[in-house]
Amino acid sequence: MNSDALRDRLLTLRFELTRRFGIAGLAGVLLLCAALIAMNGAMCMRADTLGLASSEARPTTAAKKPSAESEAHSYADSAMLATLPELFPPFARSADDIAAILAHASENSLTVGSAEYLVVAESGGRYVRYQMLLPVKDQYGAIRRFLASVLNNLPNAALREIHVERPAVDGSVLDARVRFELVYGTARP
Repeated sequence: MNSDALRDRLLTLRFELTRRFGIAGLAGVLLLCAALIAMNGAMCMRADTLGLASSEARPTTAAKKPSAESEAHSYADSAMLATLPELFPPFARSADDIAAILAHASENSLTVGSAEYLVVAESGGRYVRYQMLLPVKDQYGAIRRFLASVLNNLPNAALREIHVERPAVDGSVLDARVRFELVYGTARP
């Protein structure tokens, strides 16, 4: 059967179905066929999803039985976490750290305004946080060197916030507010 004969038969079938069912009937038959194809695809997808879900459930139940190696690893992690607060200095050293921050400011020739201090300690917490808001005024390079020297020399210091403004458009002097947070161990103030 060649392509011309097949084409003729399909045209004849189309004309015959159009004569019997009309255009609306043919559209309905096409929609029914499309719905059957979509339903078949959805059922296959659901079967695949259920198969994946059941294969994922098996390893999860096996993972609930920890091996001796994973128990030893988790024990080492918990032991390391228990010693973490001991790595931070005690709160009694806070005055020395603040003096070191102010010394770094004077080493970089920064103009320092009056600082604000805040002690944050959660009840039952293992850490005490000491926040210091320090207004400084100088050029960008000097402020940057100051921040780098504080963060490099005080391991328990973190730069919490910095806000920089240029008061004059043509000036090179910046006004900055720097908030450091110093973290200490469980020794309370």
